[in-house]
Amino acid sequence: MNFEKQLIVISDLDGTLLDHHNYQFDDAQPALTLLADKHISLIFNSSKTAAEIIEIRNALGNNEPFIAENGGGIFLPKGSGFMCVTLGRPREEFLPIIASLRHQMALSFTGFCEMSIQQLMDCTGLSEQACLLARQRDFTEPLLWQDSEEALHLFTKALAQQDLQAIQGGRFVHISGLTDKGKSIDWIRGYFQRQHNRDVEVIALGDSDNDIPMLAQADHPFIVRSPAHSPPTMPGHRALISEHMGPKGWNDCILSFFRNPEFQNR
Repeated sequence: MNFEKQLIVISDLDGTLLDHHNYQFDDAQPALTLLADKHISLIFNSSKTAAEIIEIRNALGNNEPFIAENGGGIFLPKGSGFMCVTLGRPREEFLPIIASLRHQMALSFTGFCEMSIQQLMDCTGLSEQACLLARQRDFTEPLLWQDSEEALHLFTKALAQQDLQAIQGGRFVHISGLTDKGKSIDWIRGYFQRQHNRDVEVIALGDSDNDIPMLAQADHPFIVRSPAHSPPTMPGHRALISEHMGPKGWNDCILSFFRNPEFQNR
């Protein structure tokens, strides 16, 4: 396949490339191998922390830049480490605001910063080591929401007055500054254009509402079905929805893209 543009794949992790229940990616291996054989960059764009994503990159043998905490930070490989391009608001700035609003509005939720390692293990199914990595947060605070939908709506409005937002993920409500996965895609697109001196074409895959800004910015958006919730809706945008869930659906999306005669003939 001869693309005039530089093709890259940008993907969510939890519930998309990684199984919602066991965080494995075995069912996606054929598509992962295809991307590697074609030397197509796979960039992770996740609500996970940088520490978590680095572990996953190592497991997959991935050496590409990645986007952590819903677009809060873009991490570029540099020597033996990474250079972080900060797009988000520092977490330590808004943790007191969250606590104050909970008290004022008499809300029920539990923040990541308040949960013990054992509580995190019970809630997420992650190992102790994985939970330690998940707590190394810079730009977001996940909340285990224990109140009504109406209360969440009012809380979201109150956050907006503080230049903060609440984004529903697979398990948690993620509080952050006014960044998202879509804004980070714009940055990554420009980065790869400069690196390769040609236009960039983006395939994006996600499963949740917090992936909508990313999918909306992609040339080829794919929604991967989740066992935890219905596919997100994208008014005005056309996104293909996988038949299967999680990494199996992810695999099908990538393989179907490259089997499409429209792209085989390019």
